[in-house]
Amino acid sequence: MTVCESSPFGVRTQRTGTRFVATCRGEMDVTTCDLFFAAVLPGITDTATDRVSIDLAEVTFLSASGLRSLLLLLCAAHYNGKSFDLHRTQPQVRRVLDLFGFTTFKAGLVWDATMSPRGRRH
Repeated sequence: MTVCESSPFGVRTQRTGTRFVATCRGEMDVTTCDLFFAAVLPGITDTATDRVSIDLAEVTFLSASGLRSLLLLLCAAHYNGKSFDLHRTQPQVRRVLDLFGFTTFKAGLVWDATMSPRGRRH
């Protein structure tokens, strides 16, 4: 288990079997998203993991910078053949994700991965 904490944001990571989980708390904004990205990327690049889960139950604020980090990690997970899921999002965080089309973007990646001709897949 890895713990990275700095006010006003903290992220705890843990790998169990082939699942990598990052549990976040606080505000994910321009001052904290680099910490989040740096904590989660090793789970995506780890060849022993096949599933990356982000627990947002204690995230109280998500800025455009935090959303950008989530999208970059989603793309990195997709590129590396990993599933990527967000869990337990608070209503105010879910609203930001919905307003910026995170779910639609994720669905687009799934569509591309499953419906594209084999030659176009990574």
